[in-house]
Amino acid sequence: MGFKVLMLKEAAIELHVAECYFASKNLSADFLKDFAKQLQFLKTTPHSFQVKYRGIRILNFEQFNYSIHYKVDKKEVVIYRILNQRQNF
Repeated sequence: MGFKVLMLKEAAIELHVAECYFASKNLSADFLKDFAKQLQFLKTTPHSFQVKYRGIRILNFEQFNYSIHYKVDKKEVVIYRILNQRQNF
């Protein structure tokens, strides 16, 4: 049994913005496939990454320069941000 994944509104907006950017380069399907792969990993092994700041862990996409910033709470993974790794936050 895996963890339940919840995404905050801000993260959903960031994902949509990135998807739109990659759609303009005909890469949105690849981007979303990479994102889905990372979500699957989070559902099974969210504790694989160390806490970086304020309880937040970071999982990098495999093919794209993006990362998922998340917290683990009991049996839930809460995604706070989906950021380009060159982005300041």
